[in-house]
Amino acid sequence: MTRIYVKPAEGRAAPDPEKGYQLLPKEGGLVPNNAYWQRRLKDEDVIKTKAPKEAPAAELVVPKTVKGSMS
Repeated sequence: MTRIYVKPAEGRAAPDPEKGYQLLPKEGGLVPNNAYWQRRLKDEDVIKTKAPKEAPAAELVVPKTVKGSMS
């Protein structure tokens, strides 16, 4: 899935469903480009921006989905 870098708009908070609805930090974060985040953009809760150069490399890596059964 495509990911985008967003940060909260001034005076707004944005819970991140991928992180147990913890608030997105004011510096922003890499999030999936899905209906949830598109709605946050439309409602002007977040602003789409480029990732800062000092962003941790681990944050810019797209997590892989592990397939398998849980027995």
